Amino acid sequence: MSPVHDDTHVDANRRLSDAQQSDNLRTFVGAAARHSGGTVTDRTHRQITRDIAEGFAAHSAQGGATKTEVWEWITQHASPAYSVEAFESRWEVFENERLIRPHRSKKHQLRHSFHPLGAVFLMICDRLESRGGIDELIVLLDRTQELLDRDHPDREAVAHNIVFCQWVFQTFAVQLEALVLDGTLKELMEDQWQYHHQDLDHRVLRLNHDVNRHFPKDVDLAHQAVVMVEAEQRYAHWAAQAVLRVLDRAGTTPAIDVLSAEEYLEAARNAPPEQLAEAGLALVADAPQVWLDPGAVVDALESFVPRHRVRYRPPVPEGSADRDPFGAVAERAVHERARRERAADRMLLEQDRAEMTEELRRSRWPRAVRLLTDLIMLDADRHAPYRLEMGTELIIDREAWVTHLHPVTVHRTHIPAVLPPDLVASEQGDEES
Repeated sequence: MSPVHDDTHVDANRRLSDAQQSDNLRTFVGAAARHSGGTVTDRTHRQITRDIAEGFAAHSAQGGATKTEVWEWITQHASPAYSVEAFESRWEVFENERLIRPHRSKKHQLRHSFHPLGAVFLMICDRLESRGGIDELIVLLDRTQELLDRDHPDREAVAHNIVFCQWVFQTFAVQLEALVLDGTLKELMEDQWQYHHQDLDHRVLRLNHDVNRHFPKDVDLAHQAVVMVEAEQRYAHWAAQAVLRVLDRAGTTPAIDVLSAEEYLEAARNAPPEQLAEAGLALVADAPQVWLDPGAVVDALESFVPRHRVRYRPPVPEGSADRDPFGAVAERAVHERARRERAADRMLLEQDRAEMTEELRRSRWPRAVRLLTDLIMLDADRHAPYRLEMGTELIIDREAWVTHLHPVTVHRTHIPAVLPPDLVASEQGDEES
């Protein structure tokens, strides 16, 4: 399952009431229930399931865990508010439903493993605690968009997802319509915000555009995409009506936590001013009167003296005891140049020409690269009396450290008449030291 792209900006700590969470979970699991009332929806049983899953995860490196190890971990790390009998009861149910299975197919096996689908169920429960299923619709839209982003999208898969999206939109729209027309204020405040998603219309319109771009001659698929857009618009209409009805009904209450801050902001942006003004009809504003006579005004004006701001010169910044960074860079460059020239003198040994090919072949790669770099730098320096000659032949030796190179020769040329000042300073410093 691809990750949910949540652009709603809804407070992550906000959760539905316990009754609404249980109702969402009961409705969700009801599609697979064996009989009426066969699902467990209270918070304690869900907490036991979560603790068991975390206990197995803590012993995953050992290849499963025993029931005793899981319970010991729960008592040490989870501080359970339930008894060991409740834990053993849920463990027995999980074994019967194959959620907890033997780790190995051996007799007298005491170590068990927790099926990954149990962790998936807990993830869905987390979403149902704050949202009413809209996240799953976003996942389906993103999955369909991923199909269309491919070079050759699967037409049948795209059509199947689009038809399913229209059905989900229509189902949500019917639910919201009934909530707006017949729901109480409490039900509206509890339910309406879990269906809100700011980026939903953008996703649907982009999906419709990409369908027409990839399948320009497919009339049936284009029609299904248009029906999906219409279903989303109907859903968005009733979602907005739910917010407006809450504002209309909540104008007579002094509570300001009817909606979240984001929902108040959206209503301020999208609702007409007349409807927004109705929310303040029941507010009481009793501002105190200002008692001020003309004589007090005259006295205040006569005693008023403009304030003069005195400006002071900022202090002189203190000098830093650290060395000049630019001077350090220049000094380092001078020392590097002197080092390269001393290395070249050692290679030539009072001669005017020296072959460096064998020296490079006997060296390892790091030293050979450093040596060749120094020679290239000397050749590029117009004040240095050295010239580098590299042949066009390629020498390949698989047994040597340097497996391939060109012939390299260094020459001593005439000494320049005028040396750069930095080199003169470097040589004087070397002589003094």
